[in-house]
Amino acid sequence: MVEVTFTPTAEDYVAVQRAMFVRSRRSRRFRWQMARLLAFMIVAMAAIPWLVDGRVTKAALLWMMPFPLWGMGAIGIIIGCNWLLLPRRARRLFAQQKTLHHDHHGMFDATGVRLTSVRCNVVLPWHELLGWHAGRKVVLLYNNEMLANFVPVRAFGPGELAQVETLLTQAGVPRR
Repeated sequence: MVEVTFTPTAEDYVAVQRAMFVRSRRSRRFRWQMARLLAFMIVAMAAIPWLVDGRVTKAALLWMMPFPLWGMGAIGIIIGCNWLLLPRRARRLFAQQKTLHHDHHGMFDATGVRLTSVRCNVVLPWHELLGWHAGRKVVLLYNNEMLANFVPVRAFGPGELAQVETLLTQAGVPRR
């Protein structure tokens, strides 16, 4: 059994949001959606000359080739801007979420995790978790793909994080 006590900080919450953001962008689902979007843009760009002129020429295709790349570049810029604005948003959300401003206690054992604070008492059996992620600053325990409980890595003593990872692995909770 591993027990931890911590008071979440705004920087912990920023680390949570960053870990979830990166994880969602690296997901198979996101890559599949981007591949479909790129294919759609390529087909649409090839169809425009045909719709305008009734035929597709090499010159028209060559002229249209950069547009899907520019579209993907624009998506990259949007993702980058979201990454840059994420700390500001996360700090604002942390300030609004008063339940995070209290001491939290976590207890990990073979059956699951129990997270308690002044405002909440959560018992999560391992089989109900969708997955887990151990980042550099936080450990995320996913309830679903958009919601995760977290414990800062700084709350664990020497060797305790490895024990928790062993518990999660033995319980069959998938690492994300």
